Amino acid sequence: MDFNHLLVPKASMKQNMNLFLAVLLWYIVGTTSQGQDSDQPDEKPNVLFIAIDDLNDWTDMLKGNPQAKTPHMDKLASKGMLFTNAHCAAPACGPSRSAIMSGIRPSTSGNYINKSSFIHNPILNNSVLLPEFFQQNGYYVAGGGKLFHGYHFNEEVKGRGFDEYFPSKTQDLPSFEGLKFSSKLPLGGWARQADWGPCHPDVTVDYHPDGITANWAKKKLLGGELQEPFFLGAGIFQPHLPNYAPQEYFDRFPLEEIELPEGYREDDLEDVPAAHSKMAHNPWLQRIRKTGQWKPAIQAYLACTAMVDDLIGQIVRALEKSKYTDNTIIVLWSDHGFQLGEKERWAKYSLWERATRVNMIWVAPGATTPGTTTAKPTNLLDIYPTLASLAGLEPPEGQLEGKDLSVLMKNPNASWDDTTVTTFGYKNYGVRSDRYRYIVYEDGTEELYDHNKDRWEWKNLAENPEYAEVKEELREELPTHHEPPGITYVPPKPKLLRPQPKSKE
Repeated sequence: MDFNHLLVPKASMKQNMNLFLAVLLWYIVGTTSQGQDSDQPDEKPNVLFIAIDDLNDWTDMLKGNPQAKTPHMDKLASKGMLFTNAHCAAPACGPSRSAIMSGIRPSTSGNYINKSSFIHNPILNNSVLLPEFFQQNGYYVAGGGKLFHGYHFNEEVKGRGFDEYFPSKTQDLPSFEGLKFSSKLPLGGWARQADWGPCHPDVTVDYHPDGITANWAKKKLLGGELQEPFFLGAGIFQPHLPNYAPQEYFDRFPLEEIELPEGYREDDLEDVPAAHSKMAHNPWLQRIRKTGQWKPAIQAYLACTAMVDDLIGQIVRALEKSKYTDNTIIVLWSDHGFQLGEKERWAKYSLWERATRVNMIWVAPGATTPGTTTAKPTNLLDIYPTLASLAGLEPPEGQLEGKDLSVLMKNPNASWDDTTVTTFGYKNYGVRSDRYRYIVYEDGTEELYDHNKDRWEWKNLAENPEYAEVKEELREELPTHHEPPGITYVPPKPKLLRPQPKSKE
């Protein structure tokens, strides 16, 4: 019998053997890697969470005031994505930070003002707070400085969700005692909330409370001993009043060169409903003007903002020098804006642009593209769900009301909601689209501004019938549930600070 037809030529046999070995190698590598994957899950990214208090759009990147000098934040924005139309959930420290840390909007929780309690609000107290969320998902959670509202953290939350906190879990800020050189208060015998001026000459930026917080964060990053994955929060207090900074920062803004806010107009409130006056309308601007302190007060705000910018630069550089740089998400945010005379106000506490617009920068490896921006309406409520998404973690079921910003990071032109909402007080809302700001108060009175034509919101269009359809569309975006205000606490009276110069011994 002839078996020659079954014989394989030598060349073909060699090719088949090579193919067999290749398949065998692919199988071995594949099954081995699958075993490794099951034992070693994908590496989770670290988070550097930087908060700034009372910083409005007077930054280089948001161009709210050409006098501002913030090159370090501008540089950080160039490394990732800048959200140019980002707004706070509420224009006050307490409700804004409560919304960020819980992911729940004020109209859902009933936490509307600074005096609203956190732990006596069952909706907030029963939520999974942002630091708790990361802690529950295997992260080492460390924080320092102002991340929550001061009273909420020091007296109520007390470090909940944090493995460590600096200075302690019942004190979020280093002491401000002895910072200021002069004992004279610019507006007379008022408390420190209305104070500003250069620090005592012995106080360098390293001894300023914010400098101390920044140095703590830098040490954590450069020490190389952080347990990974980690969530590291650094809360910067300035430019919140009192505006204290070393003299060198005041020198960057000579008083004779200070200009009054471009958005100020004498008759600005003539077409505004009276309801605005119920929103913590303090008399500071009137007294500032009466005592000739408007330009010095603006100088102090700009000086403190410049100091904050330097500290942000130091923290980011520390990360870049650390071993964590390639696997760390950076999110920088300010909790709300601040009015320095616009609308006759020296505060936040309103639903106008200068009080609600915030700084928000994301640098997320694998998600953001350097130098990208978006003007789509976004909110600080979006921070919690975005961090959960970027970290590949399942968010608390049914809790978060913000949106996942990573959608825009990956595609700035992606489909997105047309508006975002800010709340201040029961049934008081501001709706911001890419073009309009619509405000409605509890009593039903309204304001409408066209930002394509009116950047400073000088002309209220709410009574103009030509804009009836615009108002109707924006009104559809208002929350349908309005939780009654929760329990309030009575904060301690602020102390009058007197300088206590550092000993030279």
